[in-house]
This record gives sequence, C-alpha cells and structure tokens, in this order.
Amino acid sequence: MFHVGSVAYELLLVFLMGFSPVAEIRGAIPLAYYFFRQDQSLYMVALAAGLLGNLAVAPIAVLALRFAERKIVNNSRAPGFLKRLYWKVVDYARKKARGHERLEFAGLAVFVAIPLPGTGAWTGALVAHVLGMELRKGVLSIELGVLGAFLIVLAVVETGATVLKMFFGL
Repeated sequence: MFHVGSVAYELLLVFLMGFSPVAEIRGAIPLAYYFFRQDQSLYMVALAAGLLGNLAVAPIAVLALRFAERKIVNNSRAPGFLKRLYWKVVDYARKKARGHERLEFAGLAVFVAIPLPGTGAWTGALVAHVLGMELRKGVLSIELGVLGAFLIVLAVVETGATVLKMFFGL
C-alpha cells in the first residue's frame, strides 16, 4: 500500500501527527517542513494535511466524550461513588464557568491556539465537554483555536528555518 519514503506515506504521517493527542499541529508543521521543504507545492499539501488532521479532532473528541459520559453515567455496574465524583467535578467546572459565558467561546479559542503542551484541540474538547458547551459552539471555538495555533507554529518554523539558513547556511 504505502512505502516508507513515498509521498503518500509521508503525507499520511503528517495528517496523523496533526490528529495525535500529544503533538497535534505543533508536530505536524515541523514534520511537513522536514519531509517537503524542498518542494513548495508538496509542502503546502502537507501543511493542509496536518491542519485537516488537527481540525478533525474537535468534532470526533467532543462526540466521543459525550458518548462515553452517557455510557458511564447510565452503566448500572459503575460504582456509585465514581458517578458522584464525576458529576461533582463536572458541576464544579460548570459553576466556575457560569457568568463567563460571553468569554467562554473566545477563551477556549485562545486556550487552544496557544501552542504549548497541555493545550490544543484534544484538551479543548475536554474543556468544552466539561463546561457543557453547545456542540456547534464548542467545535467552532476549538477549530478557530487550531487555526490560530497553525499560524503561530508556521510562523515559528518558517522564521526559525530562515534564521538557521542565514547564520549556518542550512
């Protein structure tokens, strides 16, 4: 199917890096640069693949969290203390968010846009779920954050590459 070193294989790796919970777009863009820095058109395709991988996270993760919650909460075999603890944490987070609904959308987008460990689409989906955000609003906020992170990481990678070329001829 795919051969190591083939363009399709490398594009798939960039997509999966964008989708992965730890690396997300922070890993997809440098990987795209590594694989395709010599071919500008393939580099653009790889950037799009990484971005699409990271954009796919929000709807999938939010829906999966909602599904998991229904299964845990409605599971008669789940220990009662676990269900009570779960709801206590969710209620606490929702109470803390009450009164900040206007900032909730923008705040989540900014949180996701910050390209640091522990932020990103996966964590943003968890935050949107715990805060009880409407599906469409939560997903849109996360995806705007992913676009912000994309621009920040792309600027850092391109600037870093330019500086390295300037000083070291790489």
